[in-house]
Amino acid sequence: MKLLIHDDPKKNVQLWHRMRDHEEEMVRKAEKLAEQMKQDKERQLRNIQEVAEQSTSWAEVELFIRYQAARGEIPKTWADQAIKTLSDLREMAQRIAQGEPEEVMKRIHLELIRRVLGYTVRWHVWHVESKSQPGGG
Repeated sequence: MKLLIHDDPKKNVQLWHRMRDHEEEMVRKAEKLAEQMKQDKERQLRNIQEVAEQSTSWAEVELFIRYQAARGEIPKTWADQAIKTLSDLREMAQRIAQGEPEEVMKRIHLELIRRVLGYTVRWHVWHVESKSQPGGG
């Protein structure tokens, strides 16, 4: 079952459709993030994704990314770029939530973050595995 973004079921469905219209853009943003991660950090990326899945706050996800970088689990430069990319999804969320309350926009923003992080993990695995295969990148 999909997350309830809006209390009105009709509006909820409309918002999910609007999000889906941006899927290609989200996948491409994730691909760029994955390409920037030069080392095999699948576990750390999955940890970040898990925090996003459980969180109700972008600030909490952002803090966890910074925490992972401070501990040396992920490169600081990658953390900075990820935070910028994920934060910039707010603009997409505002377009999707046009005319809706701020709380709805925040829920959409967090859902976009979750999706981009999920796609990032998948792209990262692809890049790592393709390099380890004979004839890989």
